Parts: sequence; C-alpha cells; structure tokens
Amino acid sequence: MKNFKAKIIENKQVAPQIYNLKFEAPKLAAEAKPGQFVEALCKGSGAPFLRRPFGVHMADTKSGVCEILFRIAGRGTELLSQMSAGDFLDITGPLGNDFEINKGKKHFIAGGGMGIAPLLFLAKAIWQTGEQAKIFLAAKTAADIARLDIFKNFGEVILSTEDGSLGEKCLIDTPLERALKTEQNAALYACGPRPMLRCVAELGAKYQTPTQVSLEEKMACGMGVCQGCPVEVKNKDTKYKMVCKDGPVFNAEDIVW
Repeated sequence: MKNFKAKIIENKQVAPQIYNLKFEAPKLAAEAKPGQFVEALCKGSGAPFLRRPFGVHMADTKSGVCEILFRIAGRGTELLSQMSAGDFLDITGPLGNDFEINKGKKHFIAGGGMGIAPLLFLAKAIWQTGEQAKIFLAAKTAADIARLDIFKNFGEVILSTEDGSLGEKCLIDTPLERALKTEQNAALYACGPRPMLRCVAELGAKYQTPTQVSLEEKMACGMGVCQGCPVEVKNKDTKYKMVCKDGPVFNAEDIVW
C-alpha cells in the first residue's frame, strides 16, 4: 500500500452521471491486481472528510496509466467529476485482495450496475492468459451500462436490462443460469449490488460452480482499522471479516447472505 499524488490524464463522461478517470501511476499499474481498489481523497468546497473507495478499472504496465470508473453519487464523486487533465489526485493503493483466476475453466464474469468497474481489469487479465470470458453485464436501463465497447475487446458480452432497452429484458440470473446449465466446467466472478451477488452465489451453489464475489461496501479507511465494513462469514474462529482488509473479494460460499 502506498499513498501518492497522481497526475490526471483524462476525466471523461462515458454515460449519464458516469465518468472514466485516467491517471499516471506506474507503481500502482505494476502492482495492482484485478479486484483490488484504491482510496481517493476528494478535495473542494464541502468535500467529505473521508476518502472514497474505487475498484481499479484498468491498469496498463506499459504506459503506467490506471483508471477508475465512478458514478456521481454524492458531494465527493461530484467534486471528482470536476477534476481535469493536469490536476493531481491524492491516492492510496492498491488495497484489498484480488480475484483468483481459475485457469482451465470456462470463465463467467457477472457485473451489475457500477459493479462492472473492477471487472474490465479482470476480463483483460483472463484474456492475457490466452483464455476468454463470457461477460454478463446488467443494469436498470441501457444508459447505466458504460464502457461496453471496451468490454467487447476481451470476450463475448451478454447484456440484460430491467426495462429491455438493451439486451434481454430480465435480471442477470436469467442468461447466467442458461449458460451454467450448458457448461459443467465454469468459474464465476461477480461484482454488483448485494441482492444480485446473493443470487449469483445461489446459482454457483446450485450448479457446483466455484464463485468469487467482490462486495460493494462503504470503506472509510481501507485498511480495517475503523471496523466500518463488516461482513458476516461462515467461520468458526470469527463471525465477521472486514470487506476492505479481508476482501473485497470473497468465496461466495463463505458469506452469510
């Protein structure tokens, strides 16, 4: 874990209220793994005191450039959206653990809403092993799905929206279960709202598919000190683990849903 100032290269709106921010961070790009996150300090009038966590959306070791993808959800992210190329962002990271790629499996990636943010980096990592993933992306409406063109570079993309404006009109479990029924050697990786992750975990258990989930949680310190992001787990030694320190990636079967 390191704290540093990163120069912003680009801060671009890629969907309504959704921004993709690129910044120079060679050491972070070299060290970060899919599933890990950073904590950013949002500065400006009315800025929140605590840092905000963001999954590493992409990291390029050659260029030393990293990216985060975020939606404006409050004053902190509003201020972050107003930053421009040439500004410096106060970053701490990489933090947390990462996804373990199950080599030799058929990789199914499932992302809901802004849960897609850390999954592009994972899709690229799988692609770099010489394998490809089926990428299931879901949201309420088409406007909520960002970076679709980039996801398509790393695997087959299956889309679903609640209003039917893009892809199939359904929740993510419908196409995902169809795929699991026909594939006996799959591995599941997911990030999104807790109800979605619970559903994905149930499908993983039903089809005996190893399932890793990245939990979305408010993580104030990012290091487990503040004890503000507990998740109940099936563990004889401890009832709770901290999402920031022990996660954010967990085996789905270990979580008390």
